[in-house]
Amino acid sequence: MWPWEHLIFAYVLYSLLVHVTWRRPPTTRETIAVVVGSQLPDLIDKPLAWTFGITETGYAIGHSIFVFPVVCLAVFAMMDRIPDGRLLTGAFSLAYLSHLITDVLNPMRMGRDPELRVILWPLESPPAHDHGGFLDHFVVYFVRYLNQLVSGGLSEAALVQLTIVLAVSALWLYDGAPLASDCWHALRSRLE
Repeated sequence: MWPWEHLIFAYVLYSLLVHVTWRRPPTTRETIAVVVGSQLPDLIDKPLAWTFGITETGYAIGHSIFVFPVVCLAVFAMMDRIPDGRLLTGAFSLAYLSHLITDVLNPMRMGRDPELRVILWPLESPPAHDHGGFLDHFVVYFVRYLNQLVSGGLSEAALVQLTIVLAVSALWLYDGAPLASDCWHALRSRLE
């Protein structure tokens, strides 16, 4: 999955949880925790495999369901002493877990079975594909992604993705545009 797809899924999941549980939108700090948690597995594994060659695939340490609780406990230990640290740890952990779940379920979009191997490192990993370094991998996957989006004009897949982006954007605006609104207010206060 693409970074924005992981972020969209994690943000919607967390926003709905916060609205249902506490009847409020996510805060900026919680949104940042969701952003970091939703991206961390790929930020760990893709460079390790594609740039440094330490792991065979982009699904290893960061995607491991066995490493996930250790990472979450480490985040908890770091965040426990700050205000709302437990909420931030929860936001991070939910987003991190959502990344793992969506990577397992992602093959279903192409009509294939869920791929549990992506979270079972070091016991199992998906087969390695050699496309070169990090930039080479990105180009190969991004060109494939763009081709899927634009093949055959405005395809059903492109319409679905556009609808999802619009719906999530509406939710984010309804939530008060966390992070962007704080940046805007900070910028305005410095300019005044």
